[in-house]
Amino acid sequence: QFYRFIIFPGKWIKVWYDRLTLLALLDRTEDIKENVLAVLLVVLVSLLGFLTLNQGFCKDIWVLLFCLVMASCQYSLLK
Repeated sequence: QFYRFIIFPGKWIKVWYDRLTLLALLDRTEDIKENVLAVLLVVLVSLLGFLTLNQGFCKDIWVLLFCLVMASCQYSLLK
């Protein structure tokens, strides 16, 4: 059994999951305000991360760890 995953209005692809598994996997948000707020927070995280790295607060391995934390924050916001 497949599920029609809608990409654009009138455009869909076949996905070989049931509907509940697919929705749990993707966890799409339909509310436009929440999506806009999440994108603004992602931009804010990236700008603050850029300013922090540009000031030189982090050195050596801490730069990598800081970038990993920023990436996980952005992933969580967009997910």
